[in-house]
Amino acid sequence: MNGAPVGPVVFLLVVLAVDAWVFVDARGRRESGDAVVATVGPITLSKPEQWLIGSVLLWIFVVPLYLVARRE
Repeated sequence: MNGAPVGPVVFLLVVLAVDAWVFVDARGRRESGDAVVATVGPITLSKPEQWLIGSVLLWIFVVPLYLVARRE
């Protein structure tokens, strides 16, 4: 084994896969008329692009928020 860290690469791939899923799911729900919307203070996430950008930049906060908002 060459000693290259595999863990961070696997974690990054999981994060990117979840980000892609959030975007595809949000887009599909919007197209079916059941958009996922969440408001936290002055910030409202309602478009698939907003969910994607949010999940890329603040994954640890936005992905759980998305999961809660999509159940409502």
